Amino acid sequence: MLSYWTPSAREMMIMCPVAIILEMFVFEKPVVYLTQRLITPETPILLIILIRCSITICLMCPTMSLIATALFKNFQAAGFIGTWLQTAVINFPMAIGWQIFLCGPAVRFLFRTIFRKDN
Repeated sequence: MLSYWTPSAREMMIMCPVAIILEMFVFEKPVVYLTQRLITPETPILLIILIRCSITICLMCPTMSLIATALFKNFQAAGFIGTWLQTAVINFPMAIGWQIFLCGPAVRFLFRTIFRKDN
């Protein structure tokens, strides 16, 4: 069955669990800590959400790019560090756009709908 899958789909099968594990167990506490250092009680909720998303992306994107470079890229010609930096720079705009404009709002809406508090 895997022979019919595209290479990117096979990569996603590896990278999605890695991303979830990294976000939940490695980066959650640093993101919360850094977010709390940047906000005040008067900070609007939208700005808090954007700060938290941005910090998450700034930590996750280079890390996931590092893992993807090690597992999937041919880095012999340009070297590992050069290939990793190129991958991170290419991935960053997509990651920030995806998180702030698409996936983040969709997941927040979904969770608000599923876990609605009855007043």
